[in-house]
Amino acid sequence: MANVWTRALAALTACLLIAACGGGVDRTKAQVRLVNASGVSSGYPQLDLRIENTLRQGSVGYGATSGYVEVEPDEADTTITNAGSATPLLSFTPAVSEKRYYTVLAYGAGGALQQQTLDDNAGEPAADRALLRVFNAAGDAGALDVYLTGPNESLDTAVARQANAAYGTLGGWITVDSATWRLRVTAAGSKTDVRLDVPALSLPSRHIATLVLTPTGSGALVNALVLAQRGAITREDTTSARVRLAAMVADSGTVGAQVGAVTLSPGDGSPALGDYVLVPAGAPSLALTLNGQPLPAASPTLDSGRDYTLMVHGLLTAPRVTWLSDDNRRPTDSSRTKLRLVNALADGTVPLAMSLDARSVASNVAVGMASAHASVAPTTGSSTDGKIAVTATGLPAPVFTANDQLLAANATYSVFLTGRQASATGIVRRDR
Repeated sequence: MANVWTRALAALTACLLIAACGGGVDRTKAQVRLVNASGVSSGYPQLDLRIENTLRQGSVGYGATSGYVEVEPDEADTTITNAGSATPLLSFTPAVSEKRYYTVLAYGAGGALQQQTLDDNAGEPAADRALLRVFNAAGDAGALDVYLTGPNESLDTAVARQANAAYGTLGGWITVDSATWRLRVTAAGSKTDVRLDVPALSLPSRHIATLVLTPTGSGALVNALVLAQRGAITREDTTSARVRLAAMVADSGTVGAQVGAVTLSPGDGSPALGDYVLVPAGAPSLALTLNGQPLPAASPTLDSGRDYTLMVHGLLTAPRVTWLSDDNRRPTDSSRTKLRLVNALADGTVPLAMSLDARSVASNVAVGMASAHASVAPTTGSSTDGKIAVTATGLPAPVFTANDQLLAANATYSVFLTGRQASATGIVRRDR
C-alpha cells in the first residue's frame, strides 16, 4: 500500500511541476494567438505568424485563429507574412510574460499592415456584469462612436459607451450590465450616420470581450469582430449597403426612389445628387417614379458593406436606370486625392474625357459609366489650380469646365456630367 501511495504522490507532484499534464499549458511560457482583422474585402485574405523564424500559425483568415501557441518570453521576435510567404509584412517583438495570454491583432489595408498586441489577462468582473473594450481597425471609417442600447431605443438620448474611437487606438475596459444589447456604431459626433447596426450582441455574466471594428468595401460602413478573452471569435458583419439617388433626367425630370422599405427620395427634380442612405443588402425591391409615374426597373443585387449610386438619367421620353458601384475608400497615400468622372449625359453618343489642370484623369467614359478613380494632387481652389475640363470625342471645345475647384487631400470626389450635351451641367461632389 505504501508503494501505491508513493507512486500516486509522485504522479501528483509531476502534474504540478509540468503544466502540460492533463492537457494544460506550460506555465513558464506566454500564450499568443494571431487574429486577422484586416477586413473581409480588403487587406490580407490569409496571414502567417512566425516566431523566431518558425511558423507557429498559418493561413489565418479574417476573423479566424487557430488558438494560442506557447512562446518563450525571451524569444519572441515575431513576423507576420502573407500565407505561404517568407517575406515579412511586419516585424516586431511583443512584450509578453510567462503565464499570461496575448492576442496579436493584425489590421490595416494592403501595403500598410499594422499590429496591436492585446493583453488577455483582465480580471473577471462581478456577477451580472461584463467587460468590453473597443479597438478601431477600420482606417477609412474615421473616428467612431459605439452605443449599446435596448432593441428599439432611439439614439436621440443615448450616450456612447465608447466615444470618438480613433483608428488604431485601444480603448479602456468598460463595465456593462450582462445582457443582450443592440450594438450601433456611428461616425464620431453623429447619431444619424450609422455605420453598423447589430440587433443582438450577447454579453453574458462575467464575460470579457474586445470589440474590433473592421473595414468594408465602402470605406464608411464597418464590420465587427468580438474577441472573447481566451475564447472564441464571433463575426458581426453588416447586413446593410449604402445607396444615394442621382436624379439626372434631362429637362427637369422629377425622380422618386424607394429601395426595400427605405425611401431615398419622394421626388427630386433633376439634376440632384442625394446623400447616402442605409438600405438592406441582398436583393431588395426597387420602386421608381418619373414625374409621378411608375418607372419600371429591375431589382438590384447589393453587396453588404458597399456603396452604390442609383442613377436615373437620359431623356424624359427615354429614361435609363444605372447602378454604379462606388469605391469611397480614402486614397492609399493620404497626401493625394481620388477623382473620377460619371457620364450621365442625356443625349450624348460619344465617350467623355476629363482633365485636371491640363492633366488627363479619365478617358473613354461612355454614357451611364464611371471612370476608375485617378490619384491626383490636391488643389487649393485658387486661380492657380483646380481647373476641371470635360471633353467629348470629336468636339473642339469642352462640354463642361469648372475653375478654381478645391480638392482636399485624403478625400474622394466624383464629377457628374448631366443634361443635354450642348448645355451640360457638371456636379462636383465630395464623396468622402
